[in-house]
Amino acid sequence: MKLLALTMGSGHFVNEAEEMYLQKLYEFWEIDNENSVRTKDLANSLSVKDASATGMIQKLSEKGLVSYEKYKGVKFTDKGFKIGRQIKRRHRLLECLLIDVMGFKGDAHEAACRMEHAINDELEFSLSELLGHPETDPSGSPIPPAEDDLVRNNVNPKRDVVILNSMKNGQSGEICAIMFDEEKSQEISKLGLKTGFKVTKKENKVLLEDNKTIEFDSYFGNKILIRISSEL
Repeated sequence: MKLLALTMGSGHFVNEAEEMYLQKLYEFWEIDNENSVRTKDLANSLSVKDASATGMIQKLSEKGLVSYEKYKGVKFTDKGFKIGRQIKRRHRLLECLLIDVMGFKGDAHEAACRMEHAINDELEFSLSELLGHPETDPSGSPIPPAEDDLVRNNVNPKRDVVILNSMKNGQSGEICAIMFDEEKSQEISKLGLKTGFKVTKKENKVLLEDNKTIEFDSYFGNKILIRISSEL
């Protein structure tokens, strides 16, 4: 049985294979948003046979997600564009999580490809909040904006857990996770940073309860999860 993923705002259930085609079409759109994409180019980019790409394009066309003319190529419809853009947004957010926050050493692109299909609207919103609404992924590629109705309809628009880098100046909270390896975590602990400790952010420094300050860089700030104090 194929895993089905509900894509927000599309009015369609699309399976993973269809999502991959729409995401790849979005990558072509980023390069050239005027001209149609040749079926052969799409097939080559996905490492599939031309006939397979043609068959999938016809399915997407029947669903109203692309417009296709034989010998001319394929272009997004408004519905298809919205889905393709959202899938790419989720993919690039996941790469930020894997590389910048988790320090993942494997193939982050491949891992994100597998994970992106399981993300729903609420998780996408929460992930973006956690990361501080990044505008680019680790490679520098732009992260597409969130759909308006995703932000408008989100049931919990104010997250209480963020990475240290995403805290506002003067904001306080409690350390709930330190995502370094064991050796590095021990070094951090010696500085006075442990899970459960309360901290306040002062620009690029952390103020501890005993008024001790620790300066940090962006790499460090991506590895510390803070539960924001409820009174703030």
